[in-house]
Amino acid sequence: MASDGYMPQAVGPRTKRALAARGARPVIGDYARFGTGLLAGLPWSWAGGRGGFEFGGERHGYLYHRYKWTWLTERAVEVPIARSFVAGHPPDRVLEVGHVLGHYGPAEHVVVDKYEQAPGVLNQDVFELEHLGRFDRVVAISTLEHVGWDEDPRDASKSPASLRAVQRLVAPGGKLLVTVPVGYHPGLDAAIQSGEFRFARTGALRRRQLGPHWEEVAPESVWGTPYDFLLYSARAVFVGVIDGPPA
Repeated sequence: MASDGYMPQAVGPRTKRALAARGARPVIGDYARFGTGLLAGLPWSWAGGRGGFEFGGERHGYLYHRYKWTWLTERAVEVPIARSFVAGHPPDRVLEVGHVLGHYGPAEHVVVDKYEQAPGVLNQDVFELEHLGRFDRVVAISTLEHVGWDEDPRDASKSPASLRAVQRLVAPGGKLLVTVPVGYHPGLDAAIQSGEFRFARTGALRRRQLGPHWEEVAPESVWGTPYDFLLYSARAVFVGVIDGPPA
């Protein structure tokens, strides 16, 4: 995402914040590890992947892609899970909220992103999508935590509200997949943890170390995991599936 209104924290402010909180040596060390991991993964980015992980009883390959250096972030696991979730469904019956999958391969399904300008992407607000109808598969990959939180003026309540809005777009018998980087938006984390949303299935992945080293863990074990704002990557990811109304 980019453009007017959306404000992810830039590298400079993130670095200053980390230096003030932790000192120079740990910050330099993190950047050094990032650089080493970046160089180590680059050759595999041409192949598209290396190694894999288990999640929900399925084996997935890690995603190596040069767009946002996926092997160093949660995209390494989120994108394969989301691809599996929408596979085999007619593109016109699939809705993606937040433009992610199209950066990593062809995407013929319906994509909505309020800010990102890209071919085929509908620039519409998540709270104004009722006219699109209902979909058999709806997916939001590390997107809803930004709603209201990274906008001006900031409104922490909009992120949980956006999940409720997206849930209403699921057709009878359909499913919604949402991934959330734990620790990015404490209010959204708290809403999920409190049971405000009725998930049919939940799961979580924890990053053991920088790079594509993820393991499936119990969802309740990841709450409170801090987000890595210096390197702008999650140390844990929550994955939830919400069922649509009965068919």
